[in-house]
Formats: sequence, structure tokens, C-alpha cells
Amino acid sequence: MTGKMRVGTALVVGLLGFAAQASAQVRGMPLFTNPRYATGLRVHADVAQPTEAGTALGDLTVAQVGASFVLGPIGVGANVGTNFNRLREIAADRTYKLEDNFTASAIAQFRVAGGGRSNLSLSIFGGGSMDITGSEIAYATVVGASAPYPKFANFPVGVALGLRVPLGLASLNIWGAPRYVFSQYVNCPATDPSVVVGGVTYTATGLSTMCDQVERNFRWAVGVDLPILRIMSIRAAYDSGKEPLRDPVTGILQMQNVSFWGIGASIGIGGMR
Repeated sequence: MTGKMRVGTALVVGLLGFAAQASAQVRGMPLFTNPRYATGLRVHADVAQPTEAGTALGDLTVAQVGASFVLGPIGVGANVGTNFNRLREIAADRTYKLEDNFTASAIAQFRVAGGGRSNLSLSIFGGGSMDITGSEIAYATVVGASAPYPKFANFPVGVALGLRVPLGLASLNIWGAPRYVFSQYVNCPATDPSVVVGGVTYTATGLSTMCDQVERNFRWAVGVDLPILRIMSIRAAYDSGKEPLRDPVTGILQMQNVSFWGIGASIGIGGMR
């Protein structure tokens, strides 16, 4: 089998297996939405995993890094994350797999009440996240970078309520955030694409219809933040609710109840804490 045939065959297998990869917001990572923040810039790093996986780091552990910028009542943040073990393997051997999955996300908050000297804070927020997969990269290499390829996206919209508990030289911020999440595939091709490898035509059946279904689900998160000297902050969160998973046989997005826990730290001046 030639190198082109190997790539083409692997591509088709990856495309057919793509249907099982429905994730976003970095699957297994809570949505951190503390509504208490101040003007500034911060960078952060977090690790998390599903609650059923316990506390030991393993194959289900995910990691993300990001930054947030705040100006007055408006705060925006951006993150990128992936599976923690796969990230270490990629860094070590520089090899990628079709099932590799990276998620980019962004969120914006607008504080409508509180902040400053007030111990209560209330904000509304909205955002989006999208997956980039190894299958997509392989598809672009063989078919062309401009060819449409389905991307799974989530769009959360909700409110966040925070309570500041003064502790002398420090303070503890407790927050909760219910939200609706709109989930669907975007950027689907008009027709199912085909690839000819060694005179054989392979068709990625179902890609053209993946964008037809939109799911709306309720999720909620609670968390705590502990600012340290206004420069560093330690944070933790728990996230629970329904999440879509695409059935690899029927292609239908099905709902499942999943919960995540996560911990992290940020450093900077002002910003989200």
C-alpha cells in the first residue's frame, strides 16, 4: 500500500469515526463563570475530569490554558484545551492521531449588579466553543483546506451569581451559574464527500446531514475562588447537567447526564478572580 493509499484509508476511517466525537467546552472541564471581577488581565491554567473518574489523574483528565481581560463591567476570556495525557504524548513524540481533539472556547460576561465594595455580584454571560480534530486536519491535507468539514460547537447562555466572604487579609468568592447550552455541528458539506484511493471510491456517509440537529440542554456550575494578594487566585468548580453524545450508528445526538470537577490557578492584575 502506498503512502497516499494509507493516508486515504486512514482518512476514511477517521471520517466515519468522527460521528462519535461530540464534545466542546473541553469535554470534562467545568465552565468557570465567577461574576466577581475587576479591570485587568489574567492568565490561567486548569485541570479537570468527570466525577466518575475519581481524583487520580488518568486518561479522562483534560487540561486548558487561557487568558481573560476585563474593562469595567465587561469581561472576556478565551481558552484552549485537550486531553492531558495526549498533550504530553504529542509534546514528547510530535505525532498526531485522527482521534485527537482540541477545543477552543470564548466567553463574555456583563456584570449587571454588584462588584466593588458589594459582597454580591450578578452577571449575564454567553459564549461558544468549537472542536478541532485530527480527522479534520487529515481531511484538509487530502481533500483541500477549503473543503467544508463538520465542526461540533456549543453555545452557552446563562447568569452567574457570586457571594464574597471576607476573611481578613483574604476573601472567598462563592458563585453559581445556571445556563442553557445550544449544541450542534456547523460547517457541514452540501453533499457527502468522496475520496478516490487506488481506484477505489470511499464516501464519508452522513457528513452532509450532521448539521440538521440542534440540541438545547440545561447545565449548572458552582465554584469557589480564593484570591491571594490580588495577584494570584486558586479556583475550583463543579459542573453538571445534560450533554449531547452522537450515536456512531444512528448519527443522532443523544443526551446523557455528566458531571465534572476542576481546579486551577490564575495570575495577573485585576481581571476575573
